[in-house]
Amino acid sequence: MKKSLKLSPSALNLFKDCPRCFWREKNNNIKRPRGIFPSLPGGMDRVIKTYFDGYRTKKTLPPELNRDEFKDILLFNDQVLLERWRNWRTGLVYQDGPSGGSLSGALDDLMMKGDRYIPFDYKTKGSMTTEADAVKYYQLQLDCYALMIESNQMPAIGYGFLLYFSPAEVCEAGQVKFNVQPIRIETKTERAIQTLRAALELLDQPAPPAAPACEYCNWLQNFKRPR
Repeated sequence: MKKSLKLSPSALNLFKDCPRCFWREKNNNIKRPRGIFPSLPGGMDRVIKTYFDGYRTKKTLPPELNRDEFKDILLFNDQVLLERWRNWRTGLVYQDGPSGGSLSGALDDLMMKGDRYIPFDYKTKGSMTTEADAVKYYQLQLDCYALMIESNQMPAIGYGFLLYFSPAEVCEAGQVKFNVQPIRIETKTERAIQTLRAALELLDQPAPPAAPACEYCNWLQNFKRPR
């Protein structure tokens, strides 16, 4: 039985993108090919966290978030706990009793509004994005974070924030100015639970068909055809 597996938000995104790729990775340990991983996004993630941690000690938000949608919102004030949740080895975990499986993930940041908690994730992109694009690619991730937060007896508020950084211009001395674009996305923990259970259920079944738009499965199918 595969239902006792621990899955991550990225694994659930793979399940939604192509059930067959997900099934092959978890059952046969055959992962999608991955090219050279760029180091710039990781470096950006590190300095953005340091920047926000500086404002966490001041108990205020940085000036980029001086907007109406952040009124009465503060950064999560427990730096030690946040550092633990930022590490994928000690990150947030949700145990799903009915399926026997679990969901785990590392959090970028967390906000508070009164006694409610808000998942907060940083993104870097080559250009400014749209709300539709953000929802398409990261709705499930924020649903999962909200679910894992609530499993730690911290009630989620029902929405999360993505904060996009995209380059605007290069200045003298190598300085780069960035566009800073916050996007609020509604979250539903039940949606994350349903996706987790569906993914776990799939792993105990025969290999599913590939998603029609999966470029990996389509490439393999074309490669196997007689020439």
